[in-house]
Amino acid sequence: MNILYFGNFCDLGLMKRDEKRSKHTYKMAQYNYEKAFCDEMCKVNSLKIVSLYQQECFPKNKLIFVRKSRKYLNKKIQYIWYINLPFIKELIYFISACFIILFWNFGCKNEQKKCIFANLHYAPVSLAIVFMGKILGVKKVIAFTDLSLYTYSDEKIGKMPLYKKVLIKPYVRVVNKLQKSYDLYILFSEPMKDVVNKAGKPYLVMEGIYNPDGIVFEKQEKCNAILYAGKLNREVGVQKILDVFNMIDDDSLELWFLGNGDMKDEILEASKINKNIKYLGFRDRKEVFRFLQKAKLLINLRNPDDEYTKYSFPSKTFEYMVSGTPMISTDLEGIPDEYKKYMFMVDYSDEKIVDKIYEILNLDDTFLEEFGKKAREFVLNEKTPCVQVKRVSRFLKSYV
Repeated sequence: MNILYFGNFCDLGLMKRDEKRSKHTYKMAQYNYEKAFCDEMCKVNSLKIVSLYQQECFPKNKLIFVRKSRKYLNKKIQYIWYINLPFIKELIYFISACFIILFWNFGCKNEQKKCIFANLHYAPVSLAIVFMGKILGVKKVIAFTDLSLYTYSDEKIGKMPLYKKVLIKPYVRVVNKLQKSYDLYILFSEPMKDVVNKAGKPYLVMEGIYNPDGIVFEKQEKCNAILYAGKLNREVGVQKILDVFNMIDDDSLELWFLGNGDMKDEILEASKINKNIKYLGFRDRKEVFRFLQKAKLLINLRNPDDEYTKYSFPSKTFEYMVSGTPMISTDLEGIPDEYKKYMFMVDYSDEKIVDKIYEILNLDDTFLEEFGKKAREFVLNEKTPCVQVKRVSRFLKSYV
C-alpha cells in the first residue's frame, strides 16, 4: 500500500534541539509514538513522510523555518517550510499540503491501494487533506491521540493573545467539522468515536505503541519511593498525589517527581516543607526509565470524573509497565480492561488511595516483582510496534 503520511515526526537532531529548548514532556511522548509507528510502517508499506514541525511565532522563533529533507531509514522526511507569522504560516501549510498531495497522487496514479494518513489534526493541513482527498478520490485516514475539544479549554484560551481569542470559536467550529470528514479513524480510546465518528465510519481502537528504542532493561536496586513521571500539571492529578502523600505516615518513604509543567514550582515548595518529596528535574528517556526501575511503586491519579480521561490513554502507562515496577492508577474509562489486571486500581478518594498504598507497600517483594514482570511481558508481547502496526495495516487494507 502507498501511504502519504502527515505528522509531527521529525529527525532526531531537531527533536533533541526542541527538547532542550522547551522541555515539554508531551512532545517526547508524541515523538516516541510517531517514530515507532513510522519505523514499522516503512517495513510493510510504501510511506512518504511529511513533517509539520511547528514553533511559536516570530519573534519567539526565527521568522522563516526551512529545513532540508532528512534521511530516515530508506526514506526521507520532507519538511514544509513556512513564514513564522500568524495566518501566513497557516496559509502556506494549506497550499503546500495541497501540492504535496497532488504530486504524490500523480506519482502513484497506477496504485490501486493508497491513502492519506494524518497522525495529527491541524486545521490547515486537515482542510487540505479533506479537500484534495475528495477531489482525487483518495481515502483519508486520521489517528486521534487526543481530542481538540480539550486542546482549546477555557483555561488555555484565556492565556492566548487577543487575536487568537477573537478567532478561536470559528476556528474550533472548523476543526470539529473537519474531524468528522475523514473516511477511516484510528482512535486512542473507544469513547472517542462518539465525538469524532458519529456517522459510524470504520474505526480501529489502538491505545498507542510502546517504542523500545534505546531502552535497556537492567535490574536496579529498589528504593522506598513512589514515583510520578510526566507532565507536572494540576489537571493530570499532580496535586492529588501531593495531598495523598502528605497523609502517609512513613518517614522512610519518599515521593519522586520527574518532568515539567505548571506545578513544578509548587512541587519545589512542597519539597522544602517535606524533605521526603524530591523533584528530580526533566531527564532524558533513558534516565527516566532507570528511575522507574528504582522506585517501589509508580503512580498516576487522574480524576475519572474529568471528561477528558475518557478520550485519552495515558502514554506513560507503557513506560510504567515495561519498567517492571508495579503501578497504582485510578480507574479511567480511557484505559481498556485488558490493562487493568496488570495494575493496582483504586477509587479517587484520598482515604482509599492511602489505604491502597499501605496495602501495596506491605506486600511481599517477590509478589511485587512478579506482578511487575507480568505487566512488562504484557506490553512487550501485545503493544509493540510490530503488533500494533500490523493491526493498523490490516485495517487499512480492508477498507482502502
